[in-house]
Amino acid sequence: MEFTEFAQKIKPIIGGSYSTHVFTRTLFESIITEEGLLQIEDISENTFKAYYNGQTKITKISQRILPHIDPEQFIAYLDGFPEATTQRLCDTFESDIEGIDLYNAAEKIAYYFEKILTTAATQKRKSTPKSADKTPHDILEEKILASGQAVADAWGNAVSNLVNGLDGNDNAGITSVQLPEEQPNESLYSSEDNLLLEEFTADYDEIMVILIGENYAASLIDMTLPCKIKDLYETKWMSKADTFADPSLKSYVFGLLGELNNISSSFLVSGSATPFLGSSRTKIRNLYVKLHPDQFAGTFPYDAFIDDWDDGEYY
Repeated sequence: MEFTEFAQKIKPIIGGSYSTHVFTRTLFESIITEEGLLQIEDISENTFKAYYNGQTKITKISQRILPHIDPEQFIAYLDGFPEATTQRLCDTFESDIEGIDLYNAAEKIAYYFEKILTTAATQKRKSTPKSADKTPHDILEEKILASGQAVADAWGNAVSNLVNGLDGNDNAGITSVQLPEEQPNESLYSSEDNLLLEEFTADYDEIMVILIGENYAASLIDMTLPCKIKDLYETKWMSKADTFADPSLKSYVFGLLGELNNISSSFLVSGSATPFLGSSRTKIRNLYVKLHPDQFAGTFPYDAFIDDWDDGEYY
């Protein structure tokens, strides 16, 4: 059983008035230890909703929490419901869990949930039976062809560049966050938004490039970057960011400002990095691409080439 089916079966019985994202977060929180809670704090409401609806696989979150899963926690969670609710759980999962009854329902369901998470965490990416015999070039090219012949033709050169990087650069990008190859693309925004975007990226490009590069730590530790982020936001973009007309573009701008302000505040207030700095750098890399529509083609599936492209994305 997939997680989405499990969640949708159990929510009508124990979910009460919880929204889907709150209930889904509760399911994960109820089967992990206290230390494991830190692993899911940075996951957005929309992502939890996507887990529930089946729009996003739970592979990555399962891998995060696998070392912290404790079925006994979930047993205690289910034991908190009245007997009538337990009976409804038995009736719901009778065809899925052999031997379930009123007295073992909490234990059976807890270990069934654990199995779902363990299976998801160990799932490998789909591949053809002979994929092991294929070269990196073949695998990458197939992914392009799957997204359409027109895209494949336009990105032929990008495949070669990416394969060269995979074949001959084992240590590259250990601490940096990879950007896709630049590809010109016509902007979909108005001339006013384009001018405002030019001004915005002129202010923030250097900051983004530093944060997704290898030597980002030095600029954070000496407080140069946190102070610059704070000053730019408070003196200019706190009010000016709201003047973007395009809603998607505005969401990218506010998304970047939010990530940068979180990083800046963690250093200025506590003098240390937020525990989610790694995922923040990935989000900043993705937003850098989205805020440069003249350089990166919006129709290209970057997630086909960059393993962590959708990590922490908002769905």
